[in-house]
Amino acid sequence: MDRTRGYTEHNRVAWDQIAPVRPPEPAAFFAAGGTTLDDCETEALPDVAGQRMLHLQCASGNESLSWAVRGARVVGVDISAVAVRLATERAAQTGLAARFVAADVYDLPPELVDFDVVYASSGVVCWLPDLDRWAAIVAGRLRPGGRFLLYEHHPVWEATAGAPDALRPVTGYFGRSTPVAELDRSRRPRAAVPERAFVSFLWPLGDVVTALANAGLRVELVVEHPVPALYGAGEAASRWPGTYLVRAVRG
Repeated sequence: MDRTRGYTEHNRVAWDQIAPVRPPEPAAFFAAGGTTLDDCETEALPDVAGQRMLHLQCASGNESLSWAVRGARVVGVDISAVAVRLATERAAQTGLAARFVAADVYDLPPELVDFDVVYASSGVVCWLPDLDRWAAIVAGRLRPGGRFLLYEHHPVWEATAGAPDALRPVTGYFGRSTPVAELDRSRRPRAAVPERAFVSFLWPLGDVVTALANAGLRVELVVEHPVPALYGAGEAASRWPGTYLVRAVRG
């Protein structure tokens, strides 16, 4: 087993443990037309109706179903078979055009190609031991002219571990491929944590954009946003970047 596969397999076990106790939005929410997408995401991709979308690292599929509500034909992929099962059950209950596949993002099924959109969001980059390889996979799954959208926690926020009193780094901003073992990398409350630690990575924003460009994507948009109020980090934290969005196109 190579080093990358060792890290992702370690995290798969942890995600299988936690998926059943992280309640997703109910199927009725999506069946009624609800979405969990932020406005900046739909503004960056306003025209997805009828388009084929690949959602990488989709967890239990909240955003996959949200894009399906907006008319996309979505394939969600996640390493946790438990999360995929839960997502599949909800998709069946809604009747939306979304299906789910259990796979490591570094070992996707070969038939998942020629997508109009590849999408990833909210806590995906931190699970990547090899950023350049991931970016190449993103580019390789798009059709020519296809778009990639990434909406992600800002690495400045990740480096502080969301400390509400003072935003002091608790880990190096330039950690890159150096693994960090923690029981919980989330900035939001969880019902439970896994029995084993996750292994995560901290990639600077510049590295993410550069990896996408080196993979042959033309970066069209990079936007940074303040720390969302829902993170509970206080007023001072709103002066810091909390999330960022990148949109890129395959030439």
